Amino acid sequence: MYPITLNIENRKCIIIGGGQIGYFKARPLLEAGAEVTVVSPEICQGFQQLKKEGKIHVSLKEVEEADYREAFLIIVATNSEEVNERVYRTASHSQLVNVISNHELGNFHLPATLNRGMLAISVSTNGASPALAKKIRNDLGEVYDESYEEYLEFLFEARKIIKKSPLTHEEKSKLLKDSIADVYKHSTKERYRFLARLLPVEAE
Repeated sequence: MYPITLNIENRKCIIIGGGQIGYFKARPLLEAGAEVTVVSPEICQGFQQLKKEGKIHVSLKEVEEADYREAFLIIVATNSEEVNERVYRTASHSQLVNVISNHELGNFHLPATLNRGMLAISVSTNGASPALAKKIRNDLGEVYDESYEEYLEFLFEARKIIKKSPLTHEEKSKLLKDSIADVYKHSTKERYRFLARLLPVEAE
């Protein structure tokens, strides 16, 4: 498997199956800006709420090939192995397909992911043990806590200023390395000081 992060903004993503598992997979798709359609004869309360809020499209029916023919990404989350395999077999080779109940089907896996603002840490066991992947993710959550959200915003702003500056490559590299010093992770005051130092550099 080859790990990547994928831009799915405004891309058509289909979830086949209206249960809780499908619902939990839909949420990160929506957060990433995907256009999500759920195909299932019935949908859980979570999906009902998303539909009410206008965040998803829903087709209350048994899935047919036409439902996912134009999809960029397909997540199959039904209790029927026959349906799961049929969707996988009939999907195009150019489509991304994940079958929740059988990692041997499909062409990508969904890792356990920890999100802290712009920081995303994904853990995968390539289907060997999703439970272990989730445990490792939770352990990492204790190390990389919510404070990293503001810290990453500072680093992002600093990087933008440094990249635009007329400094040499070596000078830019040094400043970028300086910006990840522990003192800036823990002190908002020191972050402001660092950014203030960069403003004259940007103006040169």
